[in-house]
Amino acid sequence: MDNVEDQIPCKKSIELSKPRLDGQIFSNPNSFSTWKGIPGTLSFMSYKTSLALRKGTIIPSKEVMAKDLPVIKPKFDLKTSLSATWLGHATLFVHMNGANFITDPVWSSYAAPSVTLGLTQKRICPSPCSVEELPHLNFGVISHNHYDHLDQYAVQKISELNPEMRWFVPLGLKSWMEDTINLSSIQVIEMNWDEEQTIKIGQETFQIWCIPAQHWSQRTLFDRNKSLWSGWVVLNQRHRFLYTGDTGFCEKEYEKIGKKFGYLDLAAIPIGCYSPRSIMSSQHIDPGEAVKIHKLICARNSIGIHWGTYDMDSSEKFLHPPLALQEEAKEQELREGEFFTIYHGETVSYPFSKNEALKPLLHDGF
Repeated sequence: MDNVEDQIPCKKSIELSKPRLDGQIFSNPNSFSTWKGIPGTLSFMSYKTSLALRKGTIIPSKEVMAKDLPVIKPKFDLKTSLSATWLGHATLFVHMNGANFITDPVWSSYAAPSVTLGLTQKRICPSPCSVEELPHLNFGVISHNHYDHLDQYAVQKISELNPEMRWFVPLGLKSWMEDTINLSSIQVIEMNWDEEQTIKIGQETFQIWCIPAQHWSQRTLFDRNKSLWSGWVVLNQRHRFLYTGDTGFCEKEYEKIGKKFGYLDLAAIPIGCYSPRSIMSSQHIDPGEAVKIHKLICARNSIGIHWGTYDMDSSEKFLHPPLALQEEAKEQELREGEFFTIYHGETVSYPFSKNEALKPLLHDGF
């Protein structure tokens, strides 16, 4: 086992940042220079009121959605050494060398604690398949406890269908998984930034790393930042995969991540929910920053996620993120298809250079 671990590419001597912890409250480290905090309640509600008046210009019609962002029935690729299927928002089904895992599974119609409070975040693009149609899962990773990333229904159902699977979560989330989903202690592995767990699935050994992200957490009125937020890296001898989670642009940290893990075969990086920057910049990168992260972490290919699924109370037009990504990729001199987007339910397989990137046909005004 030790010899196999030593062959997995990773420079453990490079230390990533740790979160600050004051009693039970987590916060981003001072080194995250672009973290300015989240807007106050009055500021955010004022913004939401102005946004509500413009929803008709942001969310496209059902006809436009069906044409420009069709939902495809997934054809999961379990034969290629590395494949990924986008199931909407930040949910990816990933197959890597005999192991199947999922990132931040969400299936609910609303990513919110209560529709009656006006915190709707309605799902605009439906799930391409049911939870029951997923292949067997060995493990899942959760980035943080916001409702668009931690869906009680999805985690509960997936756990029932895969009773032997493990969940990897950031600090502070284990108790929620045990109490709410009724999972046993052995089923949930709680980790801090720059910690790793080694697991064996079949004949393959995998390292799972919890990595820093610039964000925050809250699920109720009383638990803000009482659990951590993170990204994840999954490594084995042949392939390397990274999921950033939700994050602002902490440039120096991603530079360290690139040096620590070397070249990544595939990174999943958010490209949506970025406007206006006065509200979103601390917590959500924009497409230009997504491309910069892609380069900093030395990703051979990246897939754009966190767009085109839920109404996330951001002011960019719903179908604009892929177009903005294409413009930024060209501006920053990426190869064609190096950083791509795909339809809901579509699968891409290694080597990703042979997969066609999505080029949405955006009508005027969308």
